[in-house]
Amino acid sequence: MKISSEKYVPVLKWRQGEYQALFTLKADVKDKVVPLLIIPPREYDFEEKKMKKTIHEHVETFPKRLYGKWGNRLALVDIHHSLEDEVMDDGRPVIEFVLNETLRLGCNIRPVVGLSKSSSYIACIRSFLITNKTGVVFRLKLDELLKPSVDADIAVMMNLLGVSSWKEVDLVVDLGEPENFEPYGLFAKIVSGAVNKMSGCSTCRSLIFVATSLKLRDIKKPGAIQKRHEWALFPSLRAEIAKTIYEPCFGDYTIESPTFLSLDMRKMKPAGKIVYTVDDSWLVPKGGAFRGNEAQMINHCKEIISSGKYSTSSFSKGDERIDETANKLNNCGNLTTWKWVGVNHHITFVMRQIASLYGP
Repeated sequence: MKISSEKYVPVLKWRQGEYQALFTLKADVKDKVVPLLIIPPREYDFEEKKMKKTIHEHVETFPKRLYGKWGNRLALVDIHHSLEDEVMDDGRPVIEFVLNETLRLGCNIRPVVGLSKSSSYIACIRSFLITNKTGVVFRLKLDELLKPSVDADIAVMMNLLGVSSWKEVDLVVDLGEPENFEPYGLFAKIVSGAVNKMSGCSTCRSLIFVATSLKLRDIKKPGAIQKRHEWALFPSLRAEIAKTIYEPCFGDYTIESPTFLSLDMRKMKPAGKIVYTVDDSWLVPKGGAFRGNEAQMINHCKEIISSGKYSTSSFSKGDERIDETANKLNNCGNLTTWKWVGVNHHITFVMRQIASLYGP
């Protein structure tokens, strides 16, 4: 089944803040969202000088949790490259366990592949596709898209997967974090031109563009506003692609970076902040170290509410939580709380922006 251009495809790291954000979305929002989920790498315990969990412990909760948080709504499933060749305690490769167990529980999933995936990973996906006929998601990065060999590279991949037609493929063009999105019209022409050079891709089942311009590392106390360049780019990209294929889906990394960082939290003092999505920007009030000064979140919430950009407490569960903290009807939470608040609001906001492209 085609993923309609009216759907929104957020790329989400499968961590507590993100899956709680999905779980707490309103039903009408969930119906318009198809998340691309990435099982993250294992975390390292810097104090114990070892991994916090075994591979099995790290992965085994995913199937039940996905069903519990997302039910039988469609999700695109990927794993971090560090997990590609790892196996569960019963000897099954991680991706085989993830796909078969989620399907067994009643989840609606499609596996994600990329040109850099390992041969063992590709073999597992091939076996899964033969049995389950779900079709596959190609996640193509910008540098891969622009290579002269992209046609041949994809032909090899399709052959290895046993995929004979683009009609079985959802194509995700992952632009990542481009250094510069502007001028939007030129960037859109470059990307659409490269897509159109791929033989046969005009018949792909679905076409999705993903990118982010959020640079939280650049935001200092007391906060800042950053432009959402990926959303500003999308009208030009949408128009260019629609000339030769059809209107694509919009996707982004919500309020996260595409990269996974392994940080020694003993040496880190994460700041208290809220990443709040507005029409063409992110509003980010930011304070000092969160731990020991959790009460700063009250003022951050008040700043959002008084900004003139607040979406009202009934807009999303994230907005409701902002209102509760601002008015001291709830506590100041923890860092994960403010991640799910920001992601929940962002997904709701972007879904409504996409809906506005198709009329009232």
